[in-house]
Amino acid sequence: MLDFEAIKQISVADVATGRYHLQLAHKGDYATCTCPLPTHKQGDRSRSFSINIKRNYWRCFSESCNANNGGKKGGDVINLVALMEGCGSKDAAERLSGWYGVGKKETPQRMVEGSSATEHQKVNPDSSTSTDSVKYMEGIDVWFDELFKRREKEADVDYWKRARNGVKAKLIESFRNGKRQAQGLPTQ
Repeated sequence: MLDFEAIKQISVADVATGRYHLQLAHKGDYATCTCPLPTHKQGDRSRSFSINIKRNYWRCFSESCNANNGGKKGGDVINLVALMEGCGSKDAAERLSGWYGVGKKETPQRMVEGSSATEHQKVNPDSSTSTDSVKYMEGIDVWFDELFKRREKEADVDYWKRARNGVKAKLIESFRNGKRQAQGLPTQ
């Protein structure tokens, strides 16, 4: 069973850079780029695609994207993946869950084969920090494995560009979450 609310917490900017290799221009709480959506009008190279980093949603300001998205002017991370992959919301959520190790109630097979979280928690079962750290590192393991898995027929230059962009996006996300935590705000 999928936890859609947990999946919606995955950073749209992280998916945009890590999965779809978009070159985002950051300005404050926003990032922009040329729209990557297949619904976007051919030849339109304007920076009409925008991500609200703080609120974790995206928008495209072009009429073609809005018309082909049921009149919607954007959406959450699940909606973005559904449009990019040409699939439904449930399939998009399943893909995100697999890519980022978030939102599944059952334990992924790769975690069963290795050491499980319950083994780590035996060290200090009363420590919520220990549990949170284990969950975070399990998510990092899944993200890392997916990021550095070579795609079929992927050229060296494309592989390393994708890997660098994915690492940069994760570092930016970690930095921002650290700043938010230092300010006493909840992390995303």
